[in-house]
Amino acid sequence: MELNANVLSAMRTAYSLKFQKAFEATPSICEKYCMIEGDYNHTAVEFPFLETFAFMREWIGPRQAKNLKSQTLRVVERAFEDTVKVRVRDIEADNWKQYAVLIAQMGQAGRQLWDRLAVEALTGSAKWLDGLTFFHATRKYGKNTICNTASSALAKASFESAYLTMTSYQAHNGEPLCVVPDMLMVGPKLRASAWDIIKNTKVVSSGGSATVDNRNFELVEILVNPRLTGDFEDDWYLMQTNGFVKPVILQKSKDCELVAMDRADHENVFERDEIVYGTKAYGNAVCAFPHLIFRGGR
Repeated sequence: MELNANVLSAMRTAYSLKFQKAFEATPSICEKYCMIEGDYNHTAVEFPFLETFAFMREWIGPRQAKNLKSQTLRVVERAFEDTVKVRVRDIEADNWKQYAVLIAQMGQAGRQLWDRLAVEALTGSAKWLDGLTFFHATRKYGKNTICNTASSALAKASFESAYLTMTSYQAHNGEPLCVVPDMLMVGPKLRASAWDIIKNTKVVSSGGSATVDNRNFELVEILVNPRLTGDFEDDWYLMQTNGFVKPVILQKSKDCELVAMDRADHENVFERDEIVYGTKAYGNAVCAFPHLIFRGGR
């Protein structure tokens, strides 16, 4: 088969279809707990932090404007790529279709990138605006403590303690933050434990002599994240995700796309006898609001 524009155009079309089908078929869960922000025209997004969270007061006298803290949560994009080389001789011998599975895997990896970044933000040790690590036991909103971490393993007691802690949070001015957790995220190892806490209709009584109604039955949704494995297999996260504001900011400047150096007169064809296909994406993820997520297990 001669290496010409028509052949390369047909390859590009076939590979693009494989890429797109794999991309669209790959499951993703980060949208359940992440705010999706950013666009192609900006390399960073900024979120000024409200010293006093929004609530309406009775209008007596002049308006009272809320002040923004000088700190701003700034998320700067990172660049990501994946590359596959197709030998020109394989094209000439009409064997180029064997690379289609690699192109499909690139589509899958492109879709999975955002889930990966979201979990990296959760499991990392990055500091928040106040200089403390995001998950911290003694953070203050004004005079009010916002503890969003515990070393307890996932169990009925630790779940209920975290739930009570989150629902008791107060803002800088003492106003209740009205956090109501709606999601428990765990890895595969803790799936059964989460099910026992949330999905069983009956549980053993405190005395161990009888079964009683489970007061936590379907209190929250269970989300099993397959990326919480290895060093993070015992981590569990209780979150409020049902509002516009979510616990993690996912900056998606540019979603993954397939690009190519696939002209017969490209330097890579002459020098290395190969056609190059690649993907690129731009984005990042950071933990955003400490009161919307509680981490247990470490």
